[in-house]
Amino acid sequence: MSKSAIRAQRFMMGTLLLIAMVLLSIGQDGENILFTLSYSCFIFPAFTGFCPSDAVFEKLFGKKAD
Repeated sequence: MSKSAIRAQRFMMGTLLLIAMVLLSIGQDGENILFTLSYSCFIFPAFTGFCPSDAVFEKLFGKKAD
């Protein structure tokens, strides 16, 4: 995965977690879905060796880094 793809992926995950924390702090519904999505993006690849967001960002940003 290219360095720009990795940075974009980390930005996306951080943004999702930030939005979930803001929703939680103001008492809105929906934070559980964002937390679940974020955590599953961290845990799923640990067991399967495949990360769907890696595949998406590789398509968006091009080739894998060596």
